Amino acid sequence: MKIFSASLVLAILTLCPLSGQPLLVETDTMEGQLLQQIDVEQNAAKKIELLELFAKRFPNHEAITWVLSHIQVHSLAEKQYDRAIETGKKILSIDPDEVAAAHNALKAAEGMKDVDLIQHWSGEASRISRKVASLPKPEEPEEQEAWKIRTEYARQVEAYAEYALYFAAASSKDARLKARLIEALEQRNPKSEYLALMRTAESAAVRQVDIVEAVAAAETAFNKGEYRIDALLMAATYYMERQQEPDKVISYSLKLIHILASAPAPREMSAAGWESKKSTILGRAHWMAGLLYSVQGKYSLADKHLRASLPLLHAADMIAGALYHLGYVNFRIAEGGERIRIHDAVRFTGECVKIPSAIQAQAVENLRAMKAEYNLPD
Repeated sequence: MKIFSASLVLAILTLCPLSGQPLLVETDTMEGQLLQQIDVEQNAAKKIELLELFAKRFPNHEAITWVLSHIQVHSLAEKQYDRAIETGKKILSIDPDEVAAAHNALKAAEGMKDVDLIQHWSGEASRISRKVASLPKPEEPEEQEAWKIRTEYARQVEAYAEYALYFAAASSKDARLKARLIEALEQRNPKSEYLALMRTAESAAVRQVDIVEAVAAAETAFNKGEYRIDALLMAATYYMERQQEPDKVISYSLKLIHILASAPAPREMSAAGWESKKSTILGRAHWMAGLLYSVQGKYSLADKHLRASLPLLHAADMIAGALYHLGYVNFRIAEGGERIRIHDAVRFTGECVKIPSAIQAQAVENLRAMKAEYNLPD
C-alpha cells in the first residue's frame, strides 16, 4: 500500500482548488473514451499529455473547463506562470464565474512577482468571488450542498484576494507602490483585516521596508526577548510560504499560541474584533505547526495541533490540508501499534475527499488504500 508523502503534500498546499464540477462521461463517444482514460490515468506526465490532447481535439466540448482547470493547476505546479494565466483566461472566456480560474491566475501572478498582474488578478478574483458568493440558495435539496461548497469557496477566495494585495504591499520597497496597493485594498473593503494589520503599530516595519528586512528586524527583536504578535505571524508565514526554516516556523507558531492564551485586546480594537483576529491567528499557528510536525514524523504533536486548528480555520484549502495530514498522521499512529486510530485516519481523510482541492485526488487514493489495508468497508 502507498500513502502519499506528507512532505510532497505540504509542497502542493499552496496550489488552489479546482472548481470541483463533476465529470460526466459518455463512453460511447471518442470524447467520452478519452475523458475516461484521463480520469483513471495515474501517471502525472501521461495524464497531462492526455489533457492537452483533449483540449486540442475537442475545444468546444462541455467538459473543456474541467480539462483546462487541470492543465492550469499543472502549469502552476510546474511554475509555468504565463501558461497558467493564459489558461485561466481561456476558462473565464467559457465560464466567467469560474472562481478557481481567477484564483489560480492570481497565484501565478504572485509567482511571477508582477505587482501589476497581482493587482489585476486580485481584482478579478474578488469580483468573480463576490458574484458567486451572492448566488441565491437553490430550492432543490440535492443542489444545496454543491451551492454551499461553491459559495463558501468563493468567500475564501475573496479573502485571499485581499491577502494578496496586503502581501504585495508588505513585500515592496517602493513607498508609492505600497500606497497604491493599500488604497486598492481600502477601496475594495474598508473593513479588511489585512488593512487593519497594515495600520497597526506592530506592522510598522512591514509598511516601511522590504519583507526580508522586516523579518530580519523582527528576529533581532525576538533574540532580545521582544515578541510582538504580528511580527511573529509575519515571520512564521514568511518562512512557511517559502518552505524554509521549518524549526523557526514551529518555534514562532508555538510562541504565538502561548502569547495569545493571555493577550489582552489592543486598545484600538473592540473585544469582538480582537476575538475574531485572535481566532484567525491561532488557527494559522496551530495549522503551520501541525503540518510541519507531520512532515517531521512527530505524529502525536501533529495530531494535537491539527485538531486544534480545525475549528478555527475558514479557508477551504487550509481545512483540506489539515484534514489530509490528520488522516496521514493517524494512519501512521495506527501503524505504530494504536490500531484503533485507523478509524480517525479514515474519518479525516474521508472529510478531506469531500473538499475540492489540489490534494483531493490523492486523498481519494489514500482513503482507498487505508480501507484495503485494514479490510474496512467502502
